[in-house]
Amino acid sequence: MNTTFLITLFLTTLLSISTSISSQQTTTYTTFIKTSCNSATYPAVCRKSLLPYAAAVKSNPLKLVNAALSATLRSANATISTASQFAKAKRITKWESAVLKDCIENLKDSMAEIKSSLKAISGIPRSADKSFLISNAQTWTSAAITDEETCLDGFADRRISPATAKRLRNSIVSLARVSSNALYLINHLKV
Repeated sequence: MNTTFLITLFLTTLLSISTSISSQQTTTYTTFIKTSCNSATYPAVCRKSLLPYAAAVKSNPLKLVNAALSATLRSANATISTASQFAKAKRITKWESAVLKDCIENLKDSMAEIKSSLKAISGIPRSADKSFLISNAQTWTSAAITDEETCLDGFADRRISPATAKRLRNSIVSLARVSSNALYLINHLKV
């Protein structure tokens, strides 16, 4: 037989096996995330926000929580950006400006609390008291959700333009759902 043919056959077989193994791992990783999200407060939101990180998370619950908290931070940042755009608008009333200012402060507090939660979670691998750090992460994430809800409460007033209120409410509700899912995953973290 031709040596070139044998080398080509060998490389093709090796590539096929490698692709098959990689595909099986990816399926395992996505299945882990889907299963973890199935009982979350908002399963579809959980899957949507975490499936892109399947390769990084693999089947590691601690990395999954880290990814969920990181997704929460990104969502909070986007929500602050949206609120800030409205606050800079020229046609808002003094009342709307005050509500937006309070909301932005609440969202900034929420981000700080999520960062504290991330810090607690990142300390778990080296800690002798893992349950203490999990408890801290639960407390910080729960506080973040409270701040998000407080921001949302400000838009219940009828003196806020309906279009502004609707857009911000949607953004804040989306953030609260991602935060709630992160809290669910922390609550079910076993290390």
